[in-house]
Amino acid sequence: MMKWLGSVGICALIAVCCCGTSSNTLTGSEAQVYDLSFNSVVILLEGTSVSIKYVGDSGDPAILVVDVANLASVAGVSIDLTQLDSGQPRGVLENVNGGGDGVTDQLMISRGTVVFDQTPKIGANLSGSFNATLVDGYTLDGTFSAPVNGP
Repeated sequence: MMKWLGSVGICALIAVCCCGTSSNTLTGSEAQVYDLSFNSVVILLEGTSVSIKYVGDSGDPAILVVDVANLASVAGVSIDLTQLDSGQPRGVLENVNGGGDGVTDQLMISRGTVVFDQTPKIGANLSGSFNATLVDGYTLDGTFSAPVNGP
């Protein structure tokens, strides 16, 4: 019995250690243009805007801002990032250049979606994924899981 419990404990520890970093990813052909490496993900909720920032050492390879206003449901729904709300696209992608100058580049989305596992709430852990095809034909896809911070 003790041997079995020890094995279960070791398997649980391995699962936690191996899965901890895989919940935040950033991939796509945009890696040909920008360095997509990052150390952490920071999620911020301000009003109806959810900002998912992939934080790197020398810049932020991606910042996705999604306006969830006027949506009947947010949790588990594929949200179209190009849908207009009050004349503005629902989703915006940016890259902050880490070359010391901190230049922010708009990454114009031609099509894309985001899915949240729940309605974003300050203090809750929010997980999800996004995929975007940019107007220049490059792609950027990500997964995220982090606590939601307030302003």
